Amino acid sequence: MEHLGIGPDHVVVDLAAGTGKLTRTLVGTGARLLAVEPSAGMRRHLVAAVPGAEAQDGTAEALPFDDQSVDAVVVGQAFHWFDGGRALLELHRVLRPGAGLGMVWNRRDRTVGWVERLAELTEPYRRDVPTYRDGRWREAFDHRPDLFTPLQHQAFPYEHEVTAEIMVERMASISWIASLPDGERAELLDRITEIFEDMPERFPVPYHTDVWWCHAVRH
Repeated sequence: MEHLGIGPDHVVVDLAAGTGKLTRTLVGTGARLLAVEPSAGMRRHLVAAVPGAEAQDGTAEALPFDDQSVDAVVVGQAFHWFDGGRALLELHRVLRPGAGLGMVWNRRDRTVGWVERLAELTEPYRRDVPTYRDGRWREAFDHRPDLFTPLQHQAFPYEHEVTAEIMVERMASISWIASLPDGERAELLDRITEIFEDMPERFPVPYHTDVWWCHAVRH
């Protein structure tokens, strides 16, 4: 929060807010929260979960705000889905001079053996679906140094305890796995299940939370 200067009397946009998972963490800052989410269904969940936020329809490429009217924008697990060039132009338009853009992603730690095996098994099915890990989302920033300062980065490790059933359900819910033909999906989920056969009933999933930030440049 300190890198973005989020606090009372600030206007903060949670972009691609979904059901408000990141928005919840911003409530305690005292800022005015504008949660932008294009899905009406997700906005309904967000309003119920975070009544202190103002849910609005919009996208990264078409924000419903006036020029230089926002003190900070945060994005959770989503920037790699945007049209990067158009999004940066629009974000630069609405941010006040020197205002911050923060982006957060959670990624499983592939230095752990079973996590790497899971990735090797599932990633070929991703095909051309955008991903944070390949770093292509950063190209938009490289191409427009006139809009934002160079990206800064910090990573924070943490663990989340699960069961094998939870992990299989989580993998099955990924869009590019859920959309596989029934037989192919069932075979893949069986192979995923085998990874956890020798695991304890409950075990930790190791993650890193990657935080990236920069600030709007004004000439």
